[in-house]
Amino acid sequence: MGRGRRWLAGILIIIGAGIIVYPFVPRLIYYLHHPTPTLPYVTRLTANSAVIKDLPHLPTIENKPVPKENRLLIPTIGVNMPILEGPNERTLDRGGIWHIPGTATPDQNGNFVVSGHRWQYLPPSSLTLYLLDKVKNGDPVIVYWRGLEYDYRIYGRATITPDRTDIQAPTNGPRLTIYTCTPLFSTKYRLVLFGQLIP
Repeated sequence: MGRGRRWLAGILIIIGAGIIVYPFVPRLIYYLHHPTPTLPYVTRLTANSAVIKDLPHLPTIENKPVPKENRLLIPTIGVNMPILEGPNERTLDRGGIWHIPGTATPDQNGNFVVSGHRWQYLPPSSLTLYLLDKVKNGDPVIVYWRGLEYDYRIYGRATITPDRTDIQAPTNGPRLTIYTCTPLFSTKYRLVLFGQLIP
């Protein structure tokens, strides 16, 4: 009986440790083996294009047609998610990235603001901003909006408190603003990345 209880206790400890460690496994995998950036859609960001001559990461093109639905891709961290429209953050429950109401769209000359979950979905899901902190300045972000492609280059970042709504303010020119919760498994702050439209 004593031996059986020890085995059961050992198994429960292992299961508990696994549950605790599991959310951090994607970060370990990322450190050990960076994923090869890939793009499933036709894009102007091809290896022979002058547009990307100074981008640090070149995607592998699979040449599927441009998607009919609005999508946001961050190739360096494997993000490929639908852009969702809705009145509040419960829109995110549909699985995607939320276009903040009242902010510009990519076809307008303003601040296109989107927000997504950081840890509701874990990699290798493409519906998560879990690795957003790994995106570097200069990395490409591709938005497909109403059948057209809009390419951005990340140029800055900030960590702010949730009450900082100024990141959603209109801008004089086109800008992409992406934000999510930080640090991991906390909603204390927001990690914000800013992208400049590539002409």
